[in-house]
Amino acid sequence: MPLLHVPTIYVLMLAVMVLLGALTLFAWLQNRAVRALAWWGGAVLVMAAALGLLCLRGVIPDVYSLDLAYVVLFTACALMLEGARCFEGRRTSPFLLLAGAVTWIAACQIPALYESATARMIIVSAAIGSYSLGCAYVLWTGRAEPLLSRWPLIVLTALGGGLFLVRIPLAVAHPLAAAPVTSFEALQSFWFAIVSTFTLLFFIAINYLFLALTKERSELAHKRASMTDALTGLANRRAFLEFGEQCLKAPADGTIAFLLFDLDLFKSINDTHGHAMGDRVLRLFAQTLSANLPRGGVAGRLGGEEFAAILEGPDRQAASAAAERVRESFAAAARVVDGVAVAATVSVGLAHADSEPVGIEALCERADKALYTAKALGRNRVESAVDELVPLVPDASSGHRMPSSEHARAATKRAAA
Repeated sequence: MPLLHVPTIYVLMLAVMVLLGALTLFAWLQNRAVRALAWWGGAVLVMAAALGLLCLRGVIPDVYSLDLAYVVLFTACALMLEGARCFEGRRTSPFLLLAGAVTWIAACQIPALYESATARMIIVSAAIGSYSLGCAYVLWTGRAEPLLSRWPLIVLTALGGGLFLVRIPLAVAHPLAAAPVTSFEALQSFWFAIVSTFTLLFFIAINYLFLALTKERSELAHKRASMTDALTGLANRRAFLEFGEQCLKAPADGTIAFLLFDLDLFKSINDTHGHAMGDRVLRLFAQTLSANLPRGGVAGRLGGEEFAAILEGPDRQAASAAAERVRESFAAAARVVDGVAVAATVSVGLAHADSEPVGIEALCERADKALYTAKALGRNRVESAVDELVPLVPDASSGHRMPSSEHARAATKRAAA
């Protein structure tokens, strides 16, 4: 018995694919929001059915082991492509689902094509190769999403598709024998055994990577949710302060501006118009802030009606102009909210740092002092810190401890009262 026995490999491949398909569907049942798993699991099971029909070549009529087998195989490839499309948020395409199977059925109606082993191989290779490359392309279009498993999956699907397409010119240059393959005995060759083994390993790797891809996306979504303010969609306090620390450790050329925003008399808005209106005002300000920040600026919600932004690179005038744009735009947008006269405004405190590393809490403290001044001078205005830039290294000899951002926000609330 040869080391690589093709019938045994086929049976093993069939068993493994059934197991992979069942496990993928089980993973979908655990998280039905990921519909791509259902597409992919179904594709693997349908492909196992196609493989089972091909294994019976010479045992059952060709209409089942050849005609029907390739219809099922092309359907499985289409399901895999639709699984990738579903993963990237695209709608189901009936054309792509049926194109391969319909093409094969049409080819079977042409005797010259049906009776030619070379023609059959060209059609099969073109269909499977196109579906595989299509799968790779769809995954590549979503490359902006930072998922590590995406890249080996793209490479493998593209490689598989490319190998099938390479078979086309080879088949043209070296036509297959006219005699049909009617049993396993005709497949007993070392190279066919190698190809079958490679195909088995290929499907295991593809299925594992797809499961890993969906798991990575789920973990990324949870991570983003933990770093995002649910009401406004901005970075939450933790994420914003972490980003601020990173900016201060590796600042851009020029200065770094820290803008601290506090909605004026927000408590009276809640008391007068209700908390639902208050939430709408907060979302409106978040949208206004994001729309008016310069490119590269990052905004976050520190809590309650307090927001902050960090701008890398602008000079004092540019940072002040950005703060004024936010203030003016919000005053105009919040004059009437959903038909209700709200006339909400915002006060802004602005502080700068040198382009050398400095603590985020120092900037927050100075911006808070400027915000206190804006509140004291009548609100709805921008005030900049008037003392010198934050020192590059805090003066340890003074024994003064930088106040925390919690303390800074408490001071802001006292000023707003």
